[in-house]
Order: sequence, then C-alpha cells, then structure tokens
Amino acid sequence: MSRLLERIEFRAVGTTCAAAVTAGPSDRLRAKEALHAARQEVAACEDALSRFDQRSDLSRLNAAGGEWTPVDGRLLEALELALRARDDTGGLFDPTILPALAAAGYDRSFELVEHRAPARPIGWRAGAAIELDGDAGRARLERGAAVDLGGIGKGYAAGRALDAMRRAWPQMPGGLVDLGGDLALWGEPPESGPWRIAVVDPRSPGKSAGTLLLRSGGVATSGRDVRRFGPGRSLHHLIDPATGEPAVQGPLAVTVVGSDPVEAEAHATVLGILPPREAAAHIAARPHLAALYVPSEGPPLRLGAPPLATSRHLVKAA
Repeated sequence: MSRLLERIEFRAVGTTCAAAVTAGPSDRLRAKEALHAARQEVAACEDALSRFDQRSDLSRLNAAGGEWTPVDGRLLEALELALRARDDTGGLFDPTILPALAAAGYDRSFELVEHRAPARPIGWRAGAAIELDGDAGRARLERGAAVDLGGIGKGYAAGRALDAMRRAWPQMPGGLVDLGGDLALWGEPPESGPWRIAVVDPRSPGKSAGTLLLRSGGVATSGRDVRRFGPGRSLHHLIDPATGEPAVQGPLAVTVVGSDPVEAEAHATVLGILPPREAAAHIAARPHLAALYVPSEGPPLRLGAPPLATSRHLVKAA
C-alpha cells in the first residue's frame, strides 16, 4: 500500500513549526487527529514555558521574587530536565542565564528586540538555585534569579508533541515534529527506511553540510548565524556562563543528534560556545551523542559518529 506524508505548518514558540505523519490513503482522518494533537501540545507547552508571555507559568515564576509558585506539570518537568543538563555539562548549559541574556539585549521576543548597546548583568551569577516540589506542583527560584528555557523548551515541546501524536494514533507508522530546527522523530517515513534530515551549511545558502539518517531520537541546531542583535547585529543569543556575555568562541552553527530532542538541544547550546577542540572533547566524553560542527571558516567537522548518508565534504575533528 502506498503511503504519503501528511503535514501541517503553524507558527508557535517564536518560530515556524511543522508536524508530519506517515499515512496510507485510508488513514487521513487518523493522521489529521494526530497532527491536531501535536499542535495542541505545542500550544500547551508554550503557555507554560514562554518567557515572553507574562501570563505563562514561567513568567509568573520569574516574577515571584524567590517565593514558591504553583506551576504546570510541564514546567516542573522541563525545569527538572534543564537542571539535569546543567549537572551533566558542568554548568556550560545554564537555565538561569536569563538576566545575562536580557542585559545583552535579548529582553523580548526576537522580532521586537531593539538593537541597543549591551549592558553587564548586575548581580547575576551562574548556577542560581532552582527548587522543585513535584508533590505540591510548585517551584521556587533563588531570589534575583530568572530562567530562560528557550531552546531546551522547544526540544521539550517537540518531544511531547511527538508523544501526543502517538497517543492520538497508536498505530501511526512514523512521525516527525520540527519546531524551528528542534526535531523529534520516530518510526518510518513514507518511503520506509530512516528519515533523511538535511543539515544546512549557513555559509552556503541552499547547500547541505550533510544528510542525517535517523529512525528515532532528537536533532537540534544552534548557532550565531541567525538570531543576531545589538549595534550592527554584532551580538548573538548564546551566552557564556563564565562571563555572562555573548560567547566569543564557538561555531557558526552546530547540529547535535541525541536520543531525544531535549538532550540534543542542551548539548547544541553547549557546543555553540566551544571552539572545535573543546567541542570534540565534549562529544568524545559522551559517545551516545554526535554532531556536525560548522566553523566560520574551513570545512564542517564531524564530532563523534553522526549517522550520515555522505561525509565526503566533512572532516573528522581532531
């Protein structure tokens, strides 16, 4: 039986999003239900995790001045995953980076950012405390701290949206959710075999740095090539927790493959602030991860063993 890819596009979490399912000719209704479930779950995650919506659970938590705050279970789970990522990366990933990010100029939704001169974050420190009380459904931040779940929140929403599709259609052959480059995927595409995910080389528009072959897991891309702001668009959103300022080192873009999109996103954020040798060491210490690292100059680098259809234009990192 021939199969097609049923797909929707929508705007959410500050970016262009898509969800897709593999379906046969008689599966159109079930595919539609699965896609609707994905879109609804992304909206629910945005309601809980957005720092730009003053009504969101995260915004209420950030504004609570160190007091315990009732929050949605999605936010509790996302914060727990973010804390786990902070521990795993030795603080290179830090969800409490928001005061430094706002001081740099990224203090509102990107399309509304004013290109002003950056300021130094006053009173900010990396690794601020986050307390979670799952039984009572509440959380508390260290006084003066504030959380940005940004990319990891998109990865979390992508994973939950894929799970929502599978619950809505338990016999779904395969599905994919793409939230602005944060991907969760599972099962088979219409042509069977693995999903083929092209990784764009930002230095060569329209050209690919490689094609990933995946059957499940998560993919996340981070870098300094798109979200730029400040005087002459000289700044970017990847903050180095060691300085509290936009990172000086790091690639133009990096794409990470992991077991799930949250893990992929957290480590893409880390690799986005590391030079090639340190990035290669980071992946070598975590052999379950792999990455394509695109420096400002020179060929793209393979970190670990990304599942590639071709690698003739790629160089293995030293």
